Amino acid sequence: MVKREKLQYAMVFAVDLASLVLSTVISWLLLDGVLGVILEYSGEDILQFVLILLLVFLLVFLVAESAQNIVRRTARQEFLDCVRVDGLFAAALAVFLLITKAPLLESRYLYVGVVGGNLVCLFVLRMWLKRYLSRKFYKGSMASLVGVVTTQDRAPEFLAGLRENWSQRIVGVALVDAGPHVPERIESIPVKASFDDFMEWLRREPLDEVYINLPYATGESLMPYLEEMESMGLTIHLNVPALERFLPKNRKDVLAPHLQGGIEELCGVPLVTIAPTVHKTADLIIKRCMDIAGSIVGLILSVPVIAVVAIPLKLESRGPLFFKQKRVGLNGRVFYIYKLRSMYQDAEARKKELLCKNKMQGYMFKMDDDPRITKVGRFIRRTSIDELPQFWNVLRGQMSLVGTRPPTLDEYEQYQSHHKRRLSMKPGITGVWQVSGRSDIQDFEEVVKLDVWYIDNWSLKLDVKLLFKTIAVVIKRTGAE
Repeated sequence: MVKREKLQYAMVFAVDLASLVLSTVISWLLLDGVLGVILEYSGEDILQFVLILLLVFLLVFLVAESAQNIVRRTARQEFLDCVRVDGLFAAALAVFLLITKAPLLESRYLYVGVVGGNLVCLFVLRMWLKRYLSRKFYKGSMASLVGVVTTQDRAPEFLAGLRENWSQRIVGVALVDAGPHVPERIESIPVKASFDDFMEWLRREPLDEVYINLPYATGESLMPYLEEMESMGLTIHLNVPALERFLPKNRKDVLAPHLQGGIEELCGVPLVTIAPTVHKTADLIIKRCMDIAGSIVGLILSVPVIAVVAIPLKLESRGPLFFKQKRVGLNGRVFYIYKLRSMYQDAEARKKELLCKNKMQGYMFKMDDDPRITKVGRFIRRTSIDELPQFWNVLRGQMSLVGTRPPTLDEYEQYQSHHKRRLSMKPGITGVWQVSGRSDIQDFEEVVKLDVWYIDNWSLKLDVKLLFKTIAVVIKRTGAE
């Protein structure tokens, strides 16, 4: 099962279980508390009934769950599916109650209430889930950003199939065989590039995954492009024309070989996935939970510190207390980063005058005795107090506690392809570079190597280790300017 199917399966399971719990509780409260038609039962009788409900629910869900994409089902189809599932549930529940001779079998009111209520709750909650997946998830920050490289004749059917996946958002398509009259949209997806500029588009567009569906013989002509995409940290889904004859619709012999393993089929196109680094979904969920918990604690602890620093900071120089700046995050997503203001208000305008004094080799700017930094600013920088507002970025999901540092827009615009790979995980407040004596590293390529090493070797244990190292670095004030 692909990632979307697993996630959908888990969500439908949760919604169906919530429907059963809700219908049981409402039926009991209505029939016992309002109508008073429920007889007196012992705790053991009620526990037996609950266990039977759960067992029947599990059996029916495993047997009756539809493999069809829930988002694409119409309201009528959804209602009919709910009737089918609830009908199986009613039949199985009756059989189990008869076999076990459960005392609650005497309460036909409760049986009808649970079954009838479950049908209503099931339909309402599933319709809510459809709305959430198609509108909130698809348009939200959790959806994977996808680009497509294909030809005009393959694009319509392929894009229509991709749009079935609510966990992905297609941001654009490149048509490598487009002539002088390039269509603006295909299947309502904007056409962003042709053969001449599709790689430049992939370099600059915020993308997590790229689907390639092209006609080719050996694939040798694609290798330079694939290698460059891999260097960016993109997940690549590549069609394999040689395997098309093994697809079910093309097999003439029932005993013909079937595709197995990591081959995915989409609209009759066999795809293999090439990913530079694969991280376990469970570990990423734990990392996000750590970020939420850590950012809440960090924000609470930051309030008194910011309150104390705010007075001398505001007295020394005019301007807002907080400074926000556009930065580039996960795979090119742009967001506002928040800091305590440590510079004079005209700092950005004066940066161009000071570029000649940049001590970094590459696409980052650092200089000794930067005149744009205030006296209080130097103190909060050396103590890393200026970074405290970034806990808000972490709580919002734009950053992580541990990761790579997000570049500014002008730095990102100068990136070469392999530099983009350092953005293939969420940026962090701290990271390997920060605990490795960041002021002593003056070559941007060394920063990239440290970031890529972190991404390739990432683990929860490594994050915890870096967090403790960060605390030690902050206390000793090493590597900060």
